[in-house]
Amino acid sequence: MAHAFSTPYTGVSLILGMGLAAVWLRLFYTGVREMCGQAALTVTGYLRRRPDPAFERTLREAFAELDAELSAVLGDRSRSRPR
Repeated sequence: MAHAFSTPYTGVSLILGMGLAAVWLRLFYTGVREMCGQAALTVTGYLRRRPDPAFERTLREAFAELDAELSAVLGDRSRSRPR
């Protein structure tokens, strides 16, 4: 007679157990209120949280510097375009 839990079912039950443990830990550490808020943001389309203000400022400054350098390299090309 074969055992009820063969090798493939054991792997599935381990994965399900790890999934349940992950959900339990998420509920335990973040709380139901924050998870409901995140779910509401996901459903309404706002999937991302606002980035760190310092990171956003640094990134904007880097792109502004890159834009200035590209403008200096390319020069004013509006006069050379045929109309």
